[in-house]
Amino acid sequence: GRDGMSAELAERHRRGDARRNRRLLLEAAAAAFAQGGIDVPTGEIARRAGVAKGTLFRHFPAKRDLVTAVLVDRLLQLRALTAEIAAARPPGLRAIAELMSRGAEVLAADRSFFDAAMRDVIVDERLRQAKRELETALDELVAAAQRCGEVRGDVAGIDVAMLMMAATNTCAPAHQL
Repeated sequence: GRDGMSAELAERHRRGDARRNRRLLLEAAAAAFAQGGIDVPTGEIARRAGVAKGTLFRHFPAKRDLVTAVLVDRLLQLRALTAEIAAARPPGLRAIAELMSRGAEVLAADRSFFDAAMRDVIVDERLRQAKRELETALDELVAAAQRCGEVRGDVAGIDVAMLMMAATNTCAPAHQL
């Protein structure tokens, strides 16, 4: 009867809260990593997200889980950006140029985090999957530009990704080079 119904609602509410908390933690972690690098204490991240430390550990039992999740999130963000530009712009070099400048903005804040994370991260299935999806989307954008004769045939999606990373790298202070 009614009790089953309210239990189901409570569960749905709990899942919604959990999703929101996870999102808050990812945002807070990305900002904290961008500012303080990968060594920011988890307590600081929980504080920024406005959640209890226990909540952080429920979602991300180890710091590496959090680092990996932020990386996956960024890759998916770039994938969504690629899809958005592919849908909104005619195929060609200008679409790729727009992706590169907007993608570089996404990456720029997180540059030192990316360097550290890529060294330290556990390459799990979600990360591999997110990388594959981004590469596929980039390949499609490049192939469309090749079909209209604006991009050479030997360019691949991964080249665009490397250039986006390189573009943000020039912002790095000299001691990191």
